Amino acid sequence: MEPKAPAVLVVLVESVRLRWFVASVDLDGRAAPLICSEVNDLEKYRGLDFDEQVAFLRHRFCGALQRGCDRLWARNRKACQFVFVFQGPLAEPTGELTRAVARHFAEWLLNPPVAVFAGAGAFGRTGGRCSATRSLEADSRR
Repeated sequence: MEPKAPAVLVVLVESVRLRWFVASVDLDGRAAPLICSEVNDLEKYRGLDFDEQVAFLRHRFCGALQRGCDRLWARNRKACQFVFVFQGPLAEPTGELTRAVARHFAEWLLNPPVAVFAGAGAFGRTGGRCSATRSLEADSRR
């Protein structure tokens, strides 16, 4: 059996239209779309309490990762890194939902590892990497 080629599995979350896209990027830079949701696929989280919102989004994004990995495997590829990119913050009153979802993935997805990035406002005023991702990077260098 031929070994699977490594690829980065990217989940782009379009915060305004409440949908997500999954793509792969080979280590040589070739990108390929894998799957996407319908517009408003994430709408259900809006009617839930905060902890239930986190659980719903965690479950939905884990499903997207699993389906993305299945599509990679069919293309003779295997995820060597997960990357989440939030276009901006997910709307909710506390302003902490995107950070809470990102923290969950940064703390629990270790093999392959995950990096979480976000547009302006998702993790504070400037966007960028979430603090949980930065903490895990610092721990790994020790």
